[in-house]
Amino acid sequence: MVGATGPVYPDLVTAENQVKKEFDVAEKKIRGIAAEYMKQNTVKIPFEISVSQTNRIDLVKEQLEQNPELILLISNHQSYTEISGGLVGYPNIIEHAKCPVFVIPEEINLAELKNVVYATDYNPEDVTSLKHLSNFMKQSEDTHITVLHNENEYNFDEKLRWTGFKEIVKGAVDSKDVEFALKTKKNFLTGIEEYTEEKDPDLLVILKEKKGFFEQIFTSNEIKNVLTHFNKPVLVYHQKEE
Repeated sequence: MVGATGPVYPDLVTAENQVKKEFDVAEKKIRGIAAEYMKQNTVKIPFEISVSQTNRIDLVKEQLEQNPELILLISNHQSYTEISGGLVGYPNIIEHAKCPVFVIPEEINLAELKNVVYATDYNPEDVTSLKHLSNFMKQSEDTHITVLHNENEYNFDEKLRWTGFKEIVKGAVDSKDVEFALKTKKNFLTGIEEYTEEKDPDLLVILKEKKGFFEQIFTSNEIKNVLTHFNKPVLVYHQKEE
């Protein structure tokens, strides 16, 4: 919000007024959609609607402190506010949230999460994330997890790494729920795209690393390709702070 002291620039006032309008429109729209949905559907899961002007990163942080098991659901659409001089984008919530983030494409009306793909680049925290994912998916029937890795130079050393990683995962996660797939394309996105075309999975899962290949994806335009190009729900885990 525009402060009470110091110079007030017209562009900031315009942006603030526009944002206030977005809050009003958003609240009316979401309450209307929820009311219409409740008329036609039985909802067994309790829910509540809250519209806040708090920065959404801080809002998620507050909720996470109250519930460490929080999973955040968001759309793959990033809204923005138009002001003279350019666009003001909202904070990248996937970048800053410290809880798992479930990104759901706007075009999907009903998502059945039966076949799940976990993309790995050999991060030690993949095992922890896979444990959580396995327990999470057990709440649904007939779910199946595939651990996918792409290696552009699949030599003897990489074969050993892949074999060792599979054994570690099998020892930590119920092996009945997990299988493994390897691609040898020039990069991860090409490999996952080919696998998606072949197997048509319902959900893609990625660990957002602090360093490494997947960190590069989340700090560049490549993340837009992951979230929008494949038109699949994406679940993002976050590597813990050291």
